[in-house]
Amino acid sequence: MLEPDIEIPLVVDLDGTLTRTDTLYESFAKLLFQSPLAAVSAMLRLPQGPAAVKRAIAARGLLDPATLPLRTDLIAILQAEQARGRALHLVSAADQAIVDAVAAELPLFQSAIGSDGKTNLKAARKRDFLRDRFPGGFLYAGDSAADLPVFGAARGVILCDASAGTAAAVKEAGVPVLAALSQPHSGPRAWLRAFRVHQWAKNLLLFVPLFTGHAFGDPRVLWTAALGFVLLCLLSSGTYIINDLADLDADRQHETKRRRPFASGNLKIAHGLVLAPLMIVAALAGAYLLAPAFALALLAYLLLTTTYSFGLKRVPLADVFAIGLLFTLRIVMGAEIAGLPHSAWLLSFALSFFISLALSKRHGEVMRAARIDVDEIIGRGYRGSDWPVTLAFGIGAGLVSIVIMLLYMTNEAAPSGFYHRAAWLYVIPAVVTLWLMRIWLLSNRMELHDDPVVFALRDRISLVFGVAAGISFYLAL
Repeated sequence: MLEPDIEIPLVVDLDGTLTRTDTLYESFAKLLFQSPLAAVSAMLRLPQGPAAVKRAIAARGLLDPATLPLRTDLIAILQAEQARGRALHLVSAADQAIVDAVAAELPLFQSAIGSDGKTNLKAARKRDFLRDRFPGGFLYAGDSAADLPVFGAARGVILCDASAGTAAAVKEAGVPVLAALSQPHSGPRAWLRAFRVHQWAKNLLLFVPLFTGHAFGDPRVLWTAALGFVLLCLLSSGTYIINDLADLDADRQHETKRRRPFASGNLKIAHGLVLAPLMIVAALAGAYLLAPAFALALLAYLLLTTTYSFGLKRVPLADVFAIGLLFTLRIVMGAEIAGLPHSAWLLSFALSFFISLALSKRHGEVMRAARIDVDEIIGRGYRGSDWPVTLAFGIGAGLVSIVIMLLYMTNEAAPSGFYHRAAWLYVIPAVVTLWLMRIWLLSNRMELHDDPVVFALRDRISLVFGVAAGISFYLAL
């Protein structure tokens, strides 16, 4: 509860204050993913000023105010002040259309004012506007250094995640700080979550051809493969950021994904829009220097994962086929780096096996949707009634992969001469079959909450199966 005179109105900023995100960059990201040409067209208005760019982006009406990550501690203060009878006003440099939409979603404010397409209501312009609008004085809730002119003109301020420099400047100006609100800042842990470091385990598939091709004893090949692994991790993390930026609304409506750094507002969308392309370009350039064929495979991976993020993820069954291809491409990369011929057996097994795993995750989601009678899973295109399809295709693809593995061992691996006790090889398909059965049982029971690969790295039984497969491979050698 604020102590100053109740007759003094409280003015609230939007971006970074009322919400933990920046509505301009969020709207731009959505426009970029849905209509890249329209995004470029909006940026061409920059010579007319930032307000014109904001108006062009806001005109597409892509922002959903209901999904914005709001600052709950500030809203609690606003509700208390409204109950006391204090007038609240939303004044932001965001476009008027966005400010109106947020004010309609959050009925706390007597007025809502934003940029009008010509004047960017920011910094000194906002200060002058507020002085004219509230000659008797005002309180102000803001967050950034751009608000310093407004802070200086206010009779009291609420600081929201203000930097140390901004807070010091407010104190030096002698403006009373009525409240200082802070929430977790972006830091190394938030970026590691955005990079999805735990997903890098999938990139270990790049080393599979080194084992199946018996090139793991060559230090040069191992060193080259290790460099390729780093570059693949760099690129895949860049694509994960793009995927998160393209799927903000759906993530915010998901039980666990809403905690992702960009969806929750812990990381700034502007930073993601800059960093992701830099990571991708650096990875492709490094891959070309390492091996042009590897760079080509990495480019194919990028194109497919971008297509997936931009729309293929919303096409039922095509999405899981794309995921299977992405896993298989990792094996292709490993063969290219090691200079080994591609095995049709290995690639066929990988495609079928990983389509089955992708379907196991999707099947669990479909089953949960069927339980709560949801017509369609948001952002996925699947319906609750699709569970027989995901079950049939998923188990079928898994069984096909086991058949392919058995045929490979019988027709190529055993006669190759690499294995002195080839009979031990047949333990591997037995273990893989048992593991797939376990995965699908958990999926059908809606107990498979993680990606199957990530689940395998955390599940003791899966780790035991993995050790058993590794021992049998060693004994076969």
